[in-house]
Amino acid sequence: MAGVALLLFGAAGAHLLARALAVPSIPLLLLAGVALSGTGLLDPVLLEDSLILGVAFLLFATGTELEAGQTAALRQATLRVGMLQVLVLALLGSAAAGLLGFGAVESAYIGLALTASSTLVGIRLLRSRKQIFEPFGRLVVGVLLLQDVFVILLIPLVTSGRSGLAGFARDLAAIAALLALAWSFRRWITPRLARLDGDMEGMLLVALATLFGFVALAGGLRLPVVAGAFLAGVALARFPFRSMLRSRLTPVADFFAAIFFTALGALISIPTAPELGLALLFSTLVIGATTPLVVWISERVGFFSARPALEAGLLLSQTSELSLIIGLLGMLAGDISQSVFTVIALVTVLTMTLTPFLTSDRMVWRLMRLHPLRAESRSPPPAGGHIVMLGSGTTGMPLVETLLAAGNVVVVVDDDPAVIARLREADIPCIRGDASDVQVLHAANARSARLIASTIRRPADNLRLLEYARGVPVLVRVFEEEDADRIRELGGTPVLYSEAAAESLMRWLHRAPPRSLRRSPQSAKNEASAKRNPGSTSSPSSTASSLSTRRLPPGL
Repeated sequence: MAGVALLLFGAAGAHLLARALAVPSIPLLLLAGVALSGTGLLDPVLLEDSLILGVAFLLFATGTELEAGQTAALRQATLRVGMLQVLVLALLGSAAAGLLGFGAVESAYIGLALTASSTLVGIRLLRSRKQIFEPFGRLVVGVLLLQDVFVILLIPLVTSGRSGLAGFARDLAAIAALLALAWSFRRWITPRLARLDGDMEGMLLVALATLFGFVALAGGLRLPVVAGAFLAGVALARFPFRSMLRSRLTPVADFFAAIFFTALGALISIPTAPELGLALLFSTLVIGATTPLVVWISERVGFFSARPALEAGLLLSQTSELSLIIGLLGMLAGDISQSVFTVIALVTVLTMTLTPFLTSDRMVWRLMRLHPLRAESRSPPPAGGHIVMLGSGTTGMPLVETLLAAGNVVVVVDDDPAVIARLREADIPCIRGDASDVQVLHAANARSARLIASTIRRPADNLRLLEYARGVPVLVRVFEEEDADRIRELGGTPVLYSEAAAESLMRWLHRAPPRSLRRSPQSAKNEASAKRNPGSTSSPSSTASSLSTRRLPPGL
């Protein structure tokens, strides 16, 4: 019991310290385990049991996040970025390890350990910053889940290397069988589990039974526990059951994950100077290769402009909790030494700790100064007196149409390549770039504009805009009353999205009452009058929209 108490106290202390320092908890959990190992009170059997339980819940929770529908709109981008990142990092990591004198098997483990980015760190940062539904956030989530699937399925194949071709073929067939079972469970059983909504005990029991059932099957097929636990999560990762299960499962999964990382840290030896040097080298390789690679792919094929591509690259520039599992399995199987496992763990600690600082807004803008193509424009902006529209898409396009119909000169700034392509097809002056970038605002001659209308989502970006464009009337779309107050303090005019949506809904209800509602005599009289004089009842906005769409191609 003393060992259990030590693990719990160590995990609790690491969590509190991580919260106080605003850093990921995983590195501090590992360091707590390293410190506890010096007490000599941690029984090896206890550590092994804690590791097995912890890794099962950790990967089960990761598997439940695998819902393809949430990244379907960016499927092509996800596949290209994810697969190229995995391939390039695996090759670079293996080659670097070989040049440093590691054997072929150890180089393969190191290369695989460097490929996966942390799903826990990435998704938590996106959620805490309210960026998970932004386009680059959805790309990051898709890439993380794709990497998880790829690495989880490769682990059994790497660990079967000592069994020869026959062992490789057997493990491949076992993985295929377990995948088929997970797909069948997800397709036919999981949708029916939605009937358990409201029954917390029933949902947890079903989830745990599925987890341990898949783990037992993986053991029977001589596959690692990680494969069974992950595929159990995948089997349950279908809406609506996934959404109902998450709130019930998260506290349990977080508890066992904390125990897992603390117990794992107890197996890490105190690093030597050469091991620290190797960890710094591999960490530099991960960060230095991932960021420019993701930026290059995203911009080359037209997924994102400079800033969101850079943010996606930085969020993917760390190794994963799966890297620790890969190193642990390799060490327990005798394929890699304790020293190699320590290097892999150090790389994970370093890169995870650096991620919140590398992805901070200040660091992103510092790196943006190094980008040679931050603003892309094919036509010079007007000399002045024009209207600058920051952000377009589905919410801003009606406003653009109305402004054009009224005879205004409009310059649109957007980072969506598809929107920019349609605007250029319509001969509307536009700039592809980040609307909060000072260089992009300068290219749009924003300080000489008659009006600026912003649909930028992030409050901090709108604050930067107001500081740059002092003296120019600025309309800013906001979502929270607190943000609206801040916009007013800086001289802007906030348009609260919730109020605008409510007013729009009321206008729609007034113009087109549902069929289920009985029409009053007055409404019937108004409708008859409208039929006799069709032009008299059209609103200015609808007239402007109809006029402007004549100038624009289909799709706008």
